[in-house]
Amino acid sequence: MNPAPSGAPRHLPAKRGGQVPLEVALIDVGGTLWPNSWPLRETDGDGRHLRVAAAMPHLAPAAVESLVADLIQSSRIGDQARSVSTEHKVPVPAAEELVVASLTRQGLPADALSVARIRRAMALPVADRLKPLPGAVELLNDIDALGMRTVIASNTYWRDAESYWEDFRLLGMADHVHAIVTSVDAGHLKPHPAVFELAMRAGGAPAERCVVIGNKESNDIEPALALGMRTILVHPDDPIPTSSRAHAVAPDLWACSQALKAMLGSP
Repeated sequence: MNPAPSGAPRHLPAKRGGQVPLEVALIDVGGTLWPNSWPLRETDGDGRHLRVAAAMPHLAPAAVESLVADLIQSSRIGDQARSVSTEHKVPVPAAEELVVASLTRQGLPADALSVARIRRAMALPVADRLKPLPGAVELLNDIDALGMRTVIASNTYWRDAESYWEDFRLLGMADHVHAIVTSVDAGHLKPHPAVFELAMRAGGAPAERCVVIGNKESNDIEPALALGMRTILVHPDDPIPTSSRAHAVAPDLWACSQALKAMLGSP
């Protein structure tokens, strides 16, 4: 049995009438399913050395050491920012650009396959450093039980969908996820509509049959409303919002499930 929710969802007036049944939930990650902050560890550098060496086995150890040192130094400001908030707009180039620049400085080929392998290698697994927020696994189970599909739609830096699938499997959250879309895959950060449009295609449903669940009014709720989606603002790891245009506001992920069931007319 799920623990009792910490509060009931606040339902706000529907923004449009004649709504059709929901089929897909597009869900944010940082601050929604996982904590907002990204913990740094002294062993992160060693882990990235090992992962890059495994991804690029043809490189000599000295070349790997020099490349990873360059990558870590180039991305340090952004990693420190992400340790404070995953929503921080990191003042560093896109991950692919950063990898290309590092490879070029090292006199190494910067072909697309090498760039993708190195970027994924820099995305350290999260299963040993954070836990899903309370109710996250239950929310995914509930969405599946309601006959809906779940598509993860998240802003990321190093991570693409393949990297995220590894994380979700290790955290025991993959079984009820239909598809994963990240800003790396879309080529844009939310609130750009490209992330939502790619997620809709992955979910196989038009905007009016989708609901966006996220913790940021500007990144999740406003762009979703602009595309004609329904929305639930959740704040399990954020201050209580003073206002929101979302169709419902939920203080935790159990209350989010209640709000979703109410949208569907389910008991």
